[in-house]
Amino acid sequence: MEARLSTFLIRSGTLVCMDAAGTVLRGDLLVRDGAIEALGPTVAGVLGAGRADAEFDAGGALVLPGFVHGHLHLCQTLFRGLAEQADLLRWLRERIWPLEAAHTAASVAASARLGIAEMVAGGVTCINDMGTVRHTEAIGETLEASGIRAVFGKALMDQGEGVPRGLIESSQAAMRESLALAQRFHGAGGGRLGVSLAPRFILSCSDALWGEVAAAASDRGMLVHTHVAESVGEGREVASAVSSTATRYFAARGVLSPRFVGAHGVWLDPEELGLIRKADAALVHCPGSNLKLGSGRAAVAAWRRAGIRCGLGSDGAACNNRLDTFHEMSLAALLSRTRDARAEAAEPPLTPRDVVALATCDGARTLGLSDTVGSLEPGKRADLAVVDVSGPHHGPAPERDPYAALVHAARASDVRLTMVNGRVLYRDGAWATLDPAAVRADARAELEGLLRRADLAEVA
Repeated sequence: MEARLSTFLIRSGTLVCMDAAGTVLRGDLLVRDGAIEALGPTVAGVLGAGRADAEFDAGGALVLPGFVHGHLHLCQTLFRGLAEQADLLRWLRERIWPLEAAHTAASVAASARLGIAEMVAGGVTCINDMGTVRHTEAIGETLEASGIRAVFGKALMDQGEGVPRGLIESSQAAMRESLALAQRFHGAGGGRLGVSLAPRFILSCSDALWGEVAAAASDRGMLVHTHVAESVGEGREVASAVSSTATRYFAARGVLSPRFVGAHGVWLDPEELGLIRKADAALVHCPGSNLKLGSGRAAVAAWRRAGIRCGLGSDGAACNNRLDTFHEMSLAALLSRTRDARAEAAEPPLTPRDVVALATCDGARTLGLSDTVGSLEPGKRADLAVVDVSGPHHGPAPERDPYAALVHAARASDVRLTMVNGRVLYRDGAWATLDPAAVRADARAELEGLLRRADLAEVA
C-alpha cells in the first residue's frame, strides 16, 4: 500500500474544476484517503471542528485537475538535442531507432526518471507512454516507484525499412511480452498503472501483427496506442505498402475501436474522421512535435466538431524538446487561429477552456479514465495541480479568465504542488519520490554509454 496522508486540505484557491458544469469558485478542497471528498463551501462542514493531517495554502493560485499527457516516449528523454532532423522518417531511421537500439535497462530507466521529474514539476499527473522494443519492464518499475499515474506499453515492431536488427522481433514474441507486461503491471501502484498494446505505426508492423493486436485488444480490453497520419512522407510510404491510408487500413482490420488512441492525426481527411468517430476511437494532438518535425498542423477543431474524443501530448523530448503541457496548450490555442489551407472555410479557433479541457477532462476521456480523474469532483481520485498566478506575468487579474491565464500566461515553473492519488509528488521545488540532482547525473552518465553503443549515421 502506498503511504499517503489520510486528509489533506488545500485552502483558499480558485478551483478550476473542469466538470460538465464549468465550475470555477474560490474556496477549499479536501482530500481523504486519496480521493476528493469535498470542495468549496461544504469543506468546513465535512471537517467540522477538526483539522486536516496536512494543509497547503493555495492563495493566489489556481487549483485544477492534473494534466493528462496523452502521447509520450519516455525512452527518448535521453535523446533531447540529438535528433534535429526536420523530417519524420529521416529522424526515425538516422537517429531515433539507432539510439533506441542502443538502450539498456539502466539507460531506459534513467531516461524515464528524467522525463517524469520534468513532467511532475509541470503539473502532469497521468501519462500515456510508448516505450521502445526492449526493456519496457524498466519503464514500468520506474513509473510504479515514481507515484505518477500512467498507461504504458512496449513498442511493437516486426518489420520496417531502416530498422536496426535490435528493434525487430517476431509478432509472437512482441505479443507475448506485451501480455506479460500487462499481467505484471496492470493495476499496480494502487491502481495507478495500466498497460497498452503499442504497435509503432503501419510501416513497422506486419498484417499478422495488426491482426493479433486487434484480437488481443478486444479480448482483454487493452488500449491500442499508435501513430497515425503524422507526416506527408509517411503517408506516401503507407500508401505504397498497404494501398490505403492508415485509418482506412485500421478500420478494415478491426483495429479502430473505443480502445484506440492515435497520436498526431495531422493528415486525416473527412472520411477518415468519420471512421474514427464511428468507432469511437480517440486522437491526441501533439502541436510542438508536429511543428518541430515539419509534419503540419492538425485540424483539432474539426476533430472536436466531428465528436471525436481527443487529448493533448508533447511526444518525446527528442522531437519537441520539452515535456511541458503549458507550452503545448499555448501552441494548440495559437495554431487553431491559423487558416488550414485544406479547409474550405476557416475553423472556429479553440477557446482557452477548450484547450485546458484537452489537457485535463478530455484527455482523461481519451484514455478511458474519465470516471477516475480529469476533473475536480467529489469521489474522483485526487490527481491535481496548484498553479501560482500571483507573478507579474499573470497580472493584473488572472481570476477574470483562469483558462486564458493557464493557456496564454502560465509556465511550468508556476506549478507549486502536484498530487496523484492523494500523494504529494512535488511541492514548492521539492520532489517526494525523485532526487533531481541524482536523476540528472544518472541521465548524463547513461547517455555517455548509450552514445558509445549507438551506430549513428552522420547527418549534416
